[in-house]
Amino acid sequence: MFKNNFKIAWRNLWKHKLFSAINIISLAIGFSASFVIGLMVYYDMTFDKFHKDADHIYRVTSNFVSNETEYGNPGVAVPLVDETKNNMSGIEAASGIHIANLIKVEDGLNKKVYKNPEYVVFTDSEYFKIFDYTWLAGSPNYALNAPNQVVLTKERATKYFPDTSPEDIIGQTLIYNDSIQTKVTGVVKNFEERTDLIFQEFLSLGTSKKTNDAQHILEPNWGSTNSGSQLFIKVTGLGAISTIQNQLNKLAEEQRTDYDKQFNRRRTFHLQPLKDIHFNQRYSIFNFSARPASKSVMLGLGFIALFLLLLGCINFINLNTAQANQRAKEIGIRKTLGSSKKQLIFQFMGETFLLTLASALLSVVLAYWLLNVFSDFTPKGLEFSLFKDPFIIGFAVILILVVTLLSGLYPALVL
Repeated sequence: MFKNNFKIAWRNLWKHKLFSAINIISLAIGFSASFVIGLMVYYDMTFDKFHKDADHIYRVTSNFVSNETEYGNPGVAVPLVDETKNNMSGIEAASGIHIANLIKVEDGLNKKVYKNPEYVVFTDSEYFKIFDYTWLAGSPNYALNAPNQVVLTKERATKYFPDTSPEDIIGQTLIYNDSIQTKVTGVVKNFEERTDLIFQEFLSLGTSKKTNDAQHILEPNWGSTNSGSQLFIKVTGLGAISTIQNQLNKLAEEQRTDYDKQFNRRRTFHLQPLKDIHFNQRYSIFNFSARPASKSVMLGLGFIALFLLLLGCINFINLNTAQANQRAKEIGIRKTLGSSKKQLIFQFMGETFLLTLASALLSVVLAYWLLNVFSDFTPKGLEFSLFKDPFIIGFAVILILVVTLLSGLYPALVL
């Protein structure tokens, strides 16, 4: 029966070529626009969602109030790092990261010099207890426990030591700024999912001794807050968040100086969820060449995609109901030959499914074209390959079925 219905549906669509083409093209335009917009929303909404216990990871930020002026800073006073590690409850792990501004690096194997290495940070082994990296060589337990140690991502390790296995890279030498000789103690796999944690080289804190950042990192004070020094914590549970926030509030008040009180200045610390970093316009992300995404914009784009789909469905319904008179004779003959109302509905729903499927396939081609045309206006990582994501494929299948139901049910009942 299904095979017979399919054949009849195909013949009807082929018989009314112009009508079918108009339906397919109009629905395909709505689909393609919705697919592109949907990809944009999905791309931004899935940043750093892959981390284990991602909902337990927070960045501690600073807010400043002076008279009627208020502003935020993603960094914290460096002493807060030790406070969270040693004197605060509810915290499973805490790690400070300090952006390193280095002039050059030379690999000890090939003597090749690389100028202005990007995405280099000073940190400690606690960082790898908060974020789950896959270790290709070395161990997170001792990789950054001593001065002059460095951990590289696979991408950066391949750049410095091409055609060398991760195991053989361990123990190799990297020389920063001509005088800081370090030893590679670990190689980790780059994150394959979308992330704002774009760091490629991790230097131990003691390595900063011979840099301009030494005083800031190794001899910190509560009066200095730098956006390049940030603090990440992993909480023991969601129930500990209020306790931690209360401890931060108390600590901020304790460190308030007489000068601050005299001029009505106040600093507070806040817990920013990891999932909020990509969207919060108040603070920055680590890729300074890009701006944080906007949740309100994403929501607006989602409504636009939904509206375009709805418009396509309404257009489809209008076209099909307008054809009712032309198909009245066909329906009368089918009823005379014994077709039930249920069978007729399934027949027309089958035709709608074929049209929707053809539109969806055409829309994939159009979406590929749209992504290429507007590539200068979309995020760098937004590529057509996202269509291979199982979630996107599953969503597309469900969307086709829903659109088939919305577009075809009313015309089927009317006809």
